[in-house]
Amino acid sequence: MDIKGEYHIACERQKVWDALNDPEMLRKCIPGCESLEMDAENQLRARITAIIGPVKSSFDTRISLQNLNPPESYTLTGESKAGAAGFGRGSAEVQLRETEGQTQLRYVAKFQVGGKLAQVGSRLVLGATRKMADEFFGNFSRELDPSALRIDLDSSESRASSGIPQRTWKAAALAVLALLIWWFLIR
Repeated sequence: MDIKGEYHIACERQKVWDALNDPEMLRKCIPGCESLEMDAENQLRARITAIIGPVKSSFDTRISLQNLNPPESYTLTGESKAGAAGFGRGSAEVQLRETEGQTQLRYVAKFQVGGKLAQVGSRLVLGATRKMADEFFGNFSRELDPSALRIDLDSSESRASSGIPQRTWKAAALAVLALLIWWFLIR
């Protein structure tokens, strides 16, 4: 399953790149993140609590930053384990493009789950993952620029990231790393 999104942030690309590589900034923005530490160069370890359908669990996560092309792009890959609840694996391609004094942050993520999480149902897991990913990138974008815009890639209409209806969040259930934030950052 692919999950994608885009935000326009009124900051220089280098500032956005630096923030994407700052463990403290990532920790603040990841929903349910209890801890996030640098293990080694380009390697992170995190503990994230997530709820997907009836399954609530804490996930021990290993994240690797790969294909680094500063300040334009990188790939986050990772794996999360939550004992009997299951596991998650995935990757997210993150691209930054500077246009007219703003930075366009675009991501595309792929993920896979196993164990009890896989039994919950792919539609619920995908909805939760989308929500979590959008929540992470929304939090991240607003930390840098409170008026950051979320671009709806499906209809090409932009809207303020804070203007997403509450019912959309509830219906999605948990969209990072849902699994994208959970998955993206677990990645």
